[in-house]
Amino acid sequence: MLRDSTYDEQPNTSLEQIRYPDIQKILDDAVEGQDIGAHGAFWRQLTRDQFVVKKVFGCSIIFNENGKFNGPRSPLVQILKAPIECPVGRERPQMPVGFPPVAPEKVQTISDWIDAQCPA
Repeated sequence: MLRDSTYDEQPNTSLEQIRYPDIQKILDDAVEGQDIGAHGAFWRQLTRDQFVVKKVFGCSIIFNENGKFNGPRSPLVQILKAPIECPVGRERPQMPVGFPPVAPEKVQTISDWIDAQCPA
Protein backbone atom coordinates (compact mmCIF):
# COMPACT_ATOMS: atom_id res chain seq x y z
CA MET A 1 0.00 0.00 0.00
CA LEU A 2 1.20 3.48 -0.83
CA ARG A 3 0.26 5.29 2.39
CA ASP A 4 2.40 7.27 4.74
CA SER A 5 2.56 6.62 8.47
CA THR A 6 -0.14 9.19 9.27
CA TYR A 7 -2.76 7.06 7.48
CA ASP A 8 -3.62 5.06 10.59
CA GLU A 9 -4.16 8.14 12.74
CA GLN A 10 -7.45 9.99 13.13
CA PRO A 11 -8.20 12.39 10.24
CA ASN A 12 -7.16 15.99 10.81
CA THR A 13 -9.94 18.50 11.36
CA SER A 14 -8.13 21.70 10.42
CA LEU A 15 -8.26 22.50 6.71
CA GLU A 16 -4.64 23.67 6.72
CA GLN A 17 -3.62 20.20 7.85
CA ILE A 18 -5.80 18.03 5.59
CA ARG A 19 -3.64 15.82 3.42
CA TYR A 20 -4.17 12.86 1.13
CA PRO A 21 -3.72 10.26 3.92
CA ASP A 22 -6.64 11.91 5.72
CA ILE A 23 -8.79 11.49 2.61
CA GLN A 24 -7.72 7.85 2.31
CA LYS A 25 -8.76 7.33 5.94
CA ILE A 26 -12.18 8.94 5.44
CA LEU A 27 -12.82 6.73 2.41
CA ASP A 28 -11.54 3.61 4.14
CA ASP A 29 -13.66 4.30 7.23
CA ALA A 30 -16.67 4.72 4.94
CA VAL A 31 -16.32 1.11 3.79
CA GLU A 32 -15.25 -0.13 7.21
CA GLY A 33 -11.88 -1.20 5.82
CA GLN A 34 -13.50 -3.83 3.61
CA ASP A 35 -12.75 -4.76 0.02
CA ILE A 36 -15.70 -3.50 -1.95
CA GLY A 37 -17.68 -3.65 -5.18
CA ALA A 38 -16.74 -3.40 -8.79
CA HIS A 39 -14.20 -0.58 -8.53
CA GLY A 40 -12.65 -1.76 -5.26
CA ALA A 41 -11.00 0.46 -2.67
CA PHE A 42 -8.84 2.11 -5.35
CA TRP A 43 -7.61 4.90 -3.04
CA ARG A 44 -5.61 2.44 -0.94
CA GLN A 45 -2.99 1.82 -3.61
CA LEU A 46 -2.83 5.17 -5.35
CA THR A 47 -0.46 8.00 -4.72
CA ARG A 48 -1.98 11.48 -4.45
CA ASP A 49 -0.92 12.24 -8.04
CA GLN A 50 -2.57 9.06 -9.30
CA PHE A 51 -5.70 9.75 -7.24
CA VAL A 52 -6.33 13.23 -8.64
CA VAL A 53 -6.39 11.91 -12.23
CA LYS A 54 -8.19 8.66 -11.40
CA LYS A 55 -11.19 7.68 -13.48
CA VAL A 56 -13.78 5.21 -12.23
CA PHE A 57 -15.92 3.68 -14.95
CA GLY A 58 -14.69 6.40 -17.30
CA CYS A 59 -15.48 9.30 -14.97
CA SER A 60 -12.82 11.51 -13.45
CA ILE A 61 -13.34 11.55 -9.69
CA ILE A 62 -11.85 15.04 -9.26
CA PHE A 63 -13.24 17.89 -11.37
CA ASN A 64 -10.46 19.92 -12.96
CA GLU A 65 -11.27 23.16 -14.76
CA ASN A 66 -8.41 24.98 -16.43
CA GLY A 67 -5.89 23.30 -14.14
CA LYS A 68 -7.79 24.06 -10.94
CA PHE A 69 -9.52 21.37 -8.86
CA ASN A 70 -13.11 22.09 -7.80
CA GLY A 71 -14.52 20.18 -4.83
CA PRO A 72 -18.28 20.77 -5.17
CA ARG A 73 -18.17 19.89 -8.89
CA SER A 74 -16.09 16.74 -8.33
CA PRO A 75 -17.96 13.49 -8.95
CA LEU A 76 -16.32 12.00 -5.83
CA VAL A 77 -17.98 14.62 -3.64
CA GLN A 78 -21.27 14.47 -5.53
CA ILE A 79 -21.59 10.68 -5.38
CA LEU A 80 -20.96 10.63 -1.64
CA LYS A 81 -24.03 12.89 -1.29
CA ALA A 82 -26.46 11.37 -3.81
CA PRO A 83 -26.70 9.27 -6.98
CA ILE A 84 -25.14 10.90 -10.04
CA GLU A 85 -25.01 10.37 -13.78
CA CYS A 86 -21.49 9.65 -14.93
CA PRO A 87 -20.88 9.46 -17.77
CA VAL A 88 -24.02 11.34 -18.82
CA GLY A 89 -26.89 8.92 -19.19
CA ARG A 90 -25.39 6.36 -16.82
CA GLU A 91 -26.86 6.48 -13.31
CA ARG A 92 -24.47 5.67 -10.48
CA PRO A 93 -25.83 5.01 -6.97
CA GLN A 94 -24.80 7.02 -3.93
CA MET A 95 -21.58 5.68 -2.48
CA PRO A 96 -20.61 3.71 -0.60
CA VAL A 97 -23.16 1.10 -1.59
CA GLY A 98 -24.03 -1.23 1.28
CA PHE A 99 -22.69 1.10 3.98
CA PRO A 100 -24.11 4.10 5.83
CA PRO A 101 -23.73 7.42 4.01
CA VAL A 102 -20.55 9.33 4.70
CA ALA A 103 -21.19 12.04 7.28
CA PRO A 104 -21.77 15.46 5.68
CA GLU A 105 -18.84 17.00 7.54
CA LYS A 106 -16.51 14.33 6.14
CA VAL A 107 -17.82 14.91 2.61
CA GLN A 108 -17.21 18.62 3.18
CA THR A 109 -13.66 17.83 4.32
CA ILE A 110 -13.06 16.00 1.04
CA SER A 111 -14.56 18.89 -0.93
CA ASP A 112 -12.44 21.42 0.97
CA TRP A 113 -9.32 19.31 0.40
CA ILE A 114 -10.04 19.27 -3.33
CA ASP A 115 -10.61 23.05 -3.34
CA ALA A 116 -7.23 23.41 -1.58
CA GLN A 117 -5.76 21.67 -4.65
CA CYS A 118 -5.43 18.26 -3.02
CA PRO A 119 -2.38 18.67 -0.78
CA ALA A 120 -0.27 15.54 -0.61
